[in-house]
Amino acid sequence: MNTCNQIEKCEVCGAETLSPVLDLGHHPMCDDLVPVGNPAECERSPIEILYCAQCATAHQRYQVPKTRLFPQTYHYRSRFTADVLSGMQTLADSVEQRLGTLAGRVVLDVGCNDGSLLDRFAAKGAITIGVEPTGAAADAEGRGHWIINDYFSLSTADRILGFQPKVDIITFTNVFAHIEDLPGLLVALDRLMGENTVLVVENHYLGAVLDRNQFDTFYHEHPRTYSLNSFVHIAQTLGRQVIAVEFPQRYGGNIRVMIGKPGAASVENVWLIEKVLERESGFAEQFAAMSAFISRWKNEKRAELEALIGGHGKLVAKAFPGRAAILVELLGLSENEIDCVYEKPGSLKIGHYLPGTRIPIRSDEELFTRLASLPVILNLAWHIPAEIEAYLRAKGYSGRLVHVL
Repeated sequence: MNTCNQIEKCEVCGAETLSPVLDLGHHPMCDDLVPVGNPAECERSPIEILYCAQCATAHQRYQVPKTRLFPQTYHYRSRFTADVLSGMQTLADSVEQRLGTLAGRVVLDVGCNDGSLLDRFAAKGAITIGVEPTGAAADAEGRGHWIINDYFSLSTADRILGFQPKVDIITFTNVFAHIEDLPGLLVALDRLMGENTVLVVENHYLGAVLDRNQFDTFYHEHPRTYSLNSFVHIAQTLGRQVIAVEFPQRYGGNIRVMIGKPGAASVENVWLIEKVLERESGFAEQFAAMSAFISRWKNEKRAELEALIGGHGKLVAKAFPGRAAILVELLGLSENEIDCVYEKPGSLKIGHYLPGTRIPIRSDEELFTRLASLPVILNLAWHIPAEIEAYLRAKGYSGRLVHVL
């Protein structure tokens, strides 16, 4: 049964006026991977975006419950994407540069997945704790981290404090947007954060999403997409302040904020924050341009793919990041157009259908035997084109790589 929680007001600032700005229709969950041969059908849920002009936050009107989005069988693992690992190293280096040595400091990573970020903090001498609700927690264990296989909540926070009474740094990397109950999240964070605790959040940045027409980031796992203004309000709710902001290029444009005690921001950072907030006042108007772009893209990309299929037959695709489920659905692609999608060996997505289709996901080991016979490969991970192209060229591929967006 399709049950979603409908948002009535802004979860960030409490404003009761939210404007509908984008309707992408109904889509399967991006990790609803049906095993090959299983006749089960994916359930589709609406993706409709509401915008809060007061704090410049985009919300999913209908939020899919976390137990459906992030079950024990969740397939994503951080370690399979070089861009993600590079971003994690950059984050750990930035924290060390801004906050000083991490040796002996307690770092908690919420939504730690397979522990890849924790590994980077541990390499700097930190004491590491991870919270992960899915089966990825098992991948993070056995490497010196304390791993809690549960959703982050007030009870989880109390459990951590019972073991470690002082947490120095709390990190969320593309996870802060994943947690459905933001008020509950902030209560749990407030319980954990001492006077000198620093909260580090990195997420897709709404400004980059709008500037680059990254509408595929509005998938169900992201109930909110944040601006700097969003984090200013969140910091105020916590009785704290945004003390630093950065804009790493990971995922096509992220925002990374550090939130700490009031008065800890440098003059330079205060100036930068003010400048960014001024720019964010124009976000609302950009959604109309995005809607027009989507209409053009659907028509033009579908025509391009049909021409390629007419000339070469069914296409082969490379990589299935979750966000690509939206693109495949909007283009109406099926096993009639796409022969299969290839993923790196070891990926838990292999052996399943791409959500909402009967397009099988197979191992790159098979792809490597076919490269010489493939004049065209469709790249579904369009947001990391350099990584995908370098990977295929290194294996000897000399054909054409077509990006889905």
